Amino acid sequence: MFFFVAVGLIFAGILATVLLANGQRNLRHLLAYLGHSDLLATDKPAPRQVKITRSKSVRLPPARMVLPVYAFSDFKAPQQQFIRLIQSDPRSLCERLKAGGFGDLDWTISSGNKDNWECSSSVDLRPRGDGTAQSSIFIFIKGDGENRVTSFRVKLNIEDAADTGEVADLAGKAATIFLNQVRWENPGEIIRKIHALEAFDIRNFGSRIQFKREFGETPRYNFLANQIRTRGQSTPGDIFFDRTKWFPLSGSDGLPMIDGMVAGESAEGLTLTAPEKTAP
Repeated sequence: MFFFVAVGLIFAGILATVLLANGQRNLRHLLAYLGHSDLLATDKPAPRQVKITRSKSVRLPPARMVLPVYAFSDFKAPQQQFIRLIQSDPRSLCERLKAGGFGDLDWTISSGNKDNWECSSSVDLRPRGDGTAQSSIFIFIKGDGENRVTSFRVKLNIEDAADTGEVADLAGKAATIFLNQVRWENPGEIIRKIHALEAFDIRNFGSRIQFKREFGETPRYNFLANQIRTRGQSTPGDIFFDRTKWFPLSGSDGLPMIDGMVAGESAEGLTLTAPEKTAP
């Protein structure tokens, strides 16, 4: 008797598992077949209401692009440049230096160019002992036929350290005469630096004044004033292909951009190279 009860329970469990599997699908089919499909009827849940909210769209900021510096420039306007020439009579400058104690400053035709003139003078200090090299300064002035000083140079040779102050004073005196002759602004600061043997390089309106030491163990300095050499006038083609003038991009590496590509690159981003030359 117990055996039949156990077997019945096992079959009942298997039958219940089969009927209730897949969401009671088999049980529903069985009840529908027997005509009792309403026994497992359940109320359907009410459909959920979807609430649609409308929000104002957020506008993205406008796209920004980098334009060349000269994009809105007037290309036809000539370039304006003010150059201050050392406009002084070189002959009178030589005479002023000669009157200031620097002798042998005769205005003569240049040996290198017949259209230019020059004068020079050398002042040697007395040696402090036998066999001691003499300290000196050398003055050399160049000018052209249009009453312009093209170059003024004072070279300081300090062979003995004890002569440093005297050589610097002579150089400062010569520089003072020159700066006053050409009416250079603020000559006092320049003279102070020469007395202190302090290097400087001043460039104003096309003119350049510099003071620097030469290489070597013996202290040698040069005070030089001249016009800054300007490049020859460029053709329109040279100006157009000058990247530093027409193509620099603000805040970039200065390379020109053409249709979104950096110059020197192909559409695939590869560097353009010239075709290899083959032997004929």
